[in-house]
Amino acid sequence: MNTAKTYELTADEILYLAASLGIDTFYGVPDGLSGLTWQMLQMRIMELQDSLCRKEYMQPDFDGNNQTDRQLMEMLAVCGDGDGFICFESSMAGAAQTGYFYFIKGSRAYKMTPREDNDTYLFEPISPARVRENILGAIIWKETAPSQDASFGILQTNLEKAARLAGRDADSQAGEMLREAGAGPAITQVILDGMSRSADFYSLFFYHTDTQKAPPRSIQFLQGKILALLEYDTIRDEDSVTFRPTDRENLETLLGQSLDALIPDIPAGEPDENQFT
Repeated sequence: MNTAKTYELTADEILYLAASLGIDTFYGVPDGLSGLTWQMLQMRIMELQDSLCRKEYMQPDFDGNNQTDRQLMEMLAVCGDGDGFICFESSMAGAAQTGYFYFIKGSRAYKMTPREDNDTYLFEPISPARVRENILGAIIWKETAPSQDASFGILQTNLEKAARLAGRDADSQAGEMLREAGAGPAITQVILDGMSRSADFYSLFFYHTDTQKAPPRSIQFLQGKILALLEYDTIRDEDSVTFRPTDRENLETLLGQSLDALIPDIPAGEPDENQFT
């Protein structure tokens, strides 16, 4: 029986509890505490303790000290001080943008989902094998055509200018900027479709705490009439983006390599630690 709990926490609650574990950085959560004065911080801590007690995540003992739910603290230790994490975001044509974090430590993993309506994050236990399944299953592959266009690079500032033009229904001017930078017709169209959100956009970031074992990797791509991989670089101290025509096989290889570096190969039949208290 799966007895692992789910938790809903605000950003400040996460940071407050993580700090008690000695975790000073919690990826995916904005820091609203570090800029407070000492007096304001003490008042905020009292508010957070009261909030956590109302949620029954914390309760005072006979000595008046607050005791925090053990599973909650174990979960935050996995998320804040584990092997690494995966950030998955997608923006599908005609649909709302979605985003999740998957934190992994050995045979334990948790999914963190930001709530759209408020500053709250839902934490759910998940097996590492399911992380792989969820990520690969969330990518909706569509039929695309091969492209003969060559890769091309454009400065980030110019790409942003083109996006602003496209946002003002000036697609022809935006397209001209892309073509002047060297974009072929197929890549020009998929970028314009991405700017108008009529093409799918996927962004995955893989981070392993042991950067020698697995350096951080970002995989971003557009899916319209063609597939285009985005790569980021610096040219003469200016940020730039390179768009490369690609195919599903190449993207699945890149995704598989990054997943393999973070997710352990747990033998079939071995219990998942998240199933037990």
